[in-house]
Amino acid sequence: MDSNIELILQVRNGNDDAFMQMCEQYKMLIDSMSHKYFGMCANEYCSRDDFLQEAKMAFYNAIIKYDTDTKKVTFGAFAKVCIRNRLISCVRKQSSKKRRKGKNDAEIDSNWSLQDTVVQRELGEKLISAAESTLSSYEKRIFGFYLEGRKAKEISSILGKSEKSVNNAIYRIRSKLKRTVT
Repeated sequence: MDSNIELILQVRNGNDDAFMQMCEQYKMLIDSMSHKYFGMCANEYCSRDDFLQEAKMAFYNAIIKYDTDTKKVTFGAFAKVCIRNRLISCVRKQSSKKRRKGKNDAEIDSNWSLQDTVVQRELGEKLISAAESTLSSYEKRIFGFYLEGRKAKEISSILGKSEKSVNNAIYRIRSKLKRTVT
């Protein structure tokens, strides 16, 4: 009898040590998959630990559901599919939360009063004025791209500068404008 089959049967009989032994044996699979799928949804609603926990629960369910009599599929392949399916569901769930939050934010924005709009416009004008008077020409160019919603990587390729240089400039821009506007 295969050692995996023996461990699986022990886990099914409630042996926690056998489960821990299997977790250690398949640690690389569990860790790599949880890291991969966490990377697909990194936002404020999920954490790396959440995905690791979900992967371990899927691994446990794979142990419980695996057909020990089959010779067609190895336990490792079965566990990988179970973990992948569970983590894909988690990514979808997290994406759904993100979309719902974005929708709620839009509803709040549509309820702004005229006074809020005027205050925002004045703040924007003050920010632009501060940018004109305090930023270097390089920082102004980056600030323009940044206001368009471009990321540092994209700005760096447009300007032919390193991404680190652009990130440093963004940091300086934020610092200067924060001191000027507040």
